[in-house]
Amino acid sequence: MKLLGKTARRLAVLAAASAAAFIGGCATAEQNMAAQQKQHLIPGKQIQATGPNYQFCELGLFYGTSMENAVADFYNPTGIDHCTPEQFAQLEKAKAQIIKDNGARDAWLNPTRYWTWDEFWVYEVGDVRQFGPVKMAYMGVVPVEVMKKAVGAGHYHPGPISRNNKYLFKKGTRVYLLDLPDGKVLVMQSWTNFTNKGETAANLKDLASQFKQVPPGWKFRSVVLEQDLVLTPEKDGTAHITQDNFGNTCDHAGAPTATSSHRAGY
Repeated sequence: MKLLGKTARRLAVLAAASAAAFIGGCATAEQNMAAQQKQHLIPGKQIQATGPNYQFCELGLFYGTSMENAVADFYNPTGIDHCTPEQFAQLEKAKAQIIKDNGARDAWLNPTRYWTWDEFWVYEVGDVRQFGPVKMAYMGVVPVEVMKKAVGAGHYHPGPISRNNKYLFKKGTRVYLLDLPDGKVLVMQSWTNFTNKGETAANLKDLASQFKQVPPGWKFRSVVLEQDLVLTPEKDGTAHITQDNFGNTCDHAGAPTATSSHRAGY
């Protein structure tokens, strides 16, 4: 999954003030986000990658003086490197050193997983760093409290994130969907066998029989697209993500620009 904060354009006006407040310990989470984006984002830099099943992991570095204003800088190797389970194990062993080397208050590691899309674009990207054996690029920032709601508050709790990217699922691609009682549909953006050891790209369509913790009214299904499906955030840059009980990440972005004959669940 890419967790991007409010765009640099919308927060640029806060940058100068937030830098001083951040150091002084009186900043808000939004000010800390602005300060981190100013420090890391490279104007005009973008990343494009081709899938499906592109192998990656994620690292979130936490900064702030309290949990109320803490933010997570996210780094991801997509488009520049990969992250195997063996490499992720090395990152886990090096976690304490990574925190120390980067002056962070804590770190969150998202285990090796695989994208489901066919093509992917990130329109706001920052500096590239080497973390252990994996080279990663800065992909954005999110308040820690928001991140915890999205991926840390148990399973099936969609949480809002802000980002500037695009997913393409091509005609003929099988997509994996979670139907919500309110009519929203989440599209699986990545899967992992870190928890569910028998999970593979080939048997994702059979997950429904394995789910035991899906909330009442939720339904898992999959369809083969008859047209390209493009997912982008809402106009304000907001998307909603959650993880199922196996750690697969699902996404409700903005309305798709093209759909299958089944409307891909939308």
